[in-house]
Amino acid sequence: MSELGKYTVESLLEEIVTLPSLPSTVQRVLSMLSDPNTRLSDLSRIISLDPSISLKLLRLVNSAYYGLGQKVTSIEHAVVLLGTKVVKNLVLTASVFTQLGGKAKKLVLHSIATGIAMDAIASVCPLGEHYSKGDTAFVFGLLHDIGKVILGEYLKKHWECVCKLAEEEKGTWIALEQRVIGVDHAEVGGKISQQWKLSEELWEAVRWHHEPWNASSDKTRTISASLCIADYITRVSGLITHPHKIYPLEPEVWELAGVKNNLLLRILDTYFNNQVFINELVDLTK
Repeated sequence: MSELGKYTVESLLEEIVTLPSLPSTVQRVLSMLSDPNTRLSDLSRIISLDPSISLKLLRLVNSAYYGLGQKVTSIEHAVVLLGTKVVKNLVLTASVFTQLGGKAKKLVLHSIATGIAMDAIASVCPLGEHYSKGDTAFVFGLLHDIGKVILGEYLKKHWECVCKLAEEEKGTWIALEQRVIGVDHAEVGGKISQQWKLSEELWEAVRWHHEPWNASSDKTRTISASLCIADYITRVSGLITHPHKIYPLEPEVWELAGVKNNLLLRILDTYFNNQVFINELVDLTK
């Protein structure tokens, strides 16, 4: 391990020449939705010009997981039916699905399952005051480990060392990343999400999903803690990206998320009932 150099998040991202970026369609959609004068017809047209995102968006909308109860046959229909906020998150989801399509199946499974766990938490906990099913909660889960994609692809020797130490139960995953690499996947993922100009709530949640007490406000601490719990639920249920020992969460995490014992039982019930949809959503990344 001694020959492996250490990084800061800035030095790492400076070294990566081909840093993943959001497709131009997604960037355009996010920009249009920040303009109150944007017409729905213009938004629909821009999305429709990207065949890959359009197809995945329609498949998402018509999936059993979203369960709309009616067939959505066009992007314009989806925009009118769901509204701009949900469509924005579906466009982002479709884009991330495209990027995850070629990644390790365990990472894809874990990311999607964490999204489903976040939806389950939103259904019964304080997180639901801010988000509902199909809203940003799922996107939080989908994006939370985007930093692992970067570290695994661009720092292969470092990553192999982290994986080996984790199998030997030498510490928490995030502590091993910091020890071997100098930065962890949450810090890298938060920085990338910020560079993609995603919402502050989203990049903060990605950044602090292992240390939610460091988020900047009560709201972002609640979101980050909820994401920490969603990630934990997914891992203890067996959907992990790499073998490693799973350590209990700090009591403060449960407090920040407002998750008490009676609520946890309802979350787990919803999560396990919705696991039947995981493979359907994984198929949409292909």
